[in-house]
Amino acid sequence: MKKRYWGLAILAAIIIAILIIPPKADPIELQGYLGGEKSGLLASTAFKEEMADEHQLTFDYKILGSYKMVQTDYSSQDYLFPSSQLALELFERGGGTAVNDEIIFNTPIVLYSRKPIVDALMQEGIVSEREGVYYVDMEKLARKMADGVSWQAIGLSQLHGNLLVDTTDPNESNSGNMFLGVLANALNGNQTVNMSTVANIEEDLKKIYDSLGYMQTSSSDMFTQFLRQGIGAFPIIAGYESQWLEFSKQEHEVYSSVKDDIYMLYPEPTVWSSHVYIALIEEAERGIDALLDPDIQEMAWKEHGFRTIVSGSSDSDEFDVNGLADEITQIIPMPDIETMLYLMDIIQ
Repeated sequence: MKKRYWGLAILAAIIIAILIIPPKADPIELQGYLGGEKSGLLASTAFKEEMADEHQLTFDYKILGSYKMVQTDYSSQDYLFPSSQLALELFERGGGTAVNDEIIFNTPIVLYSRKPIVDALMQEGIVSEREGVYYVDMEKLARKMADGVSWQAIGLSQLHGNLLVDTTDPNESNSGNMFLGVLANALNGNQTVNMSTVANIEEDLKKIYDSLGYMQTSSSDMFTQFLRQGIGAFPIIAGYESQWLEFSKQEHEVYSSVKDDIYMLYPEPTVWSSHVYIALIEEAERGIDALLDPDIQEMAWKEHGFRTIVSGSSDSDEFDVNGLADEITQIIPMPDIETMLYLMDIIQ
């Protein structure tokens, strides 16, 4: 009799387990367009294994600039993963329809430079250091750029041309686009520019971008070129905070050899880059929950430098990176979409 009861108990436990624990979803493979700065995360073995084992998902992707991906033919794609909410707005303005969308990661726009340049900019009162973190007075920097001040004029005779910040193409890539917004605001006295004030800064802004010449289309490619080609090719670039943090973890040996010469500078004020996942089909909606999984969010911060909800975004001790800010407090809103589209048009 006892054996019978035990058998019934085991059977009941199995039935309850089946009812309580949902079966795993069928494995699916998602194809999409991805902002290049996130490729390190999605290409990592840890990410792939976590997605396959816990979420039965495989993310395949082609790297495209955030604005190019939402303005090209994406009909064969399952998802888009640009680096800003403006890209989502452009997607919707172009008639795009999403099943769902969600902000997954955040990272501030920063500048990268090298010690001789930072020293010179500190002498000019453009860069300051507080508690080991370096900040850029964007209004002063923008004025120098608009006035056509040369590197030689601030004591850097080894550099050719004028003081400029190299960026990716604002019409194709998010990092360049967001710096365009930061720069326009700085020229407007660090007040968010709009269609009623844009005429005040239009001439200066166009002059700056005419001086820049060719602009790359990928944030990750530009950051790599900055590291490889040295001070003469790229004195200062605009990029994401996450790029240097990720490099410190993924390329630690190389990072250790160059870290004392490369400086990460926080514009004051700066803007947040919000990385938005756009599900184009119902199956791709599973990607939102998967990307917001606490384990993935923790991985995104600790190994790839994206500030996330789980990480709390203030555990700077996680990285062996000089000048990493615990908190980003000096934030300015980006211009609205109508103004940004106007700015994007005048600097083409």
